[in-house]
Amino acid sequence: MSRELEEGLKGSGKAGRSYKSLSRARRVVANARERNRVHTISAAFEGLRRAVPSYSHNQKLSKLAILRIACSYILALARLADLDYTEEQADLSFAECVQACTFTLQAEGRSRRRKE
Repeated sequence: MSRELEEGLKGSGKAGRSYKSLSRARRVVANARERNRVHTISAAFEGLRRAVPSYSHNQKLSKLAILRIACSYILALARLADLDYTEEQADLSFAECVQACTFTLQAEGRSRRRKE
């Protein structure tokens, strides 16, 4: 945070400081925090996108699509380790989990193409 903003937030007692400039300084600081938060979340999603399977590394996926693919991929990996994380405890085979993961990838690819 810049020294000017810190002084504006502390209300350093300068006669030239008005309520309006103080509010603006707070907005600037809040906007910077929000920008940092959004960049952090976007970086995390990008890391997750690189970790889950996709048809190409350049494939553009929405955050929702990344989460859906990650969930089905985790279920497939869990099944490979003889664990069952499905809500219904359906005891799906590994092949069924891989098929669900593939279906999710295909569905997300189709929905993305429809939007374009």
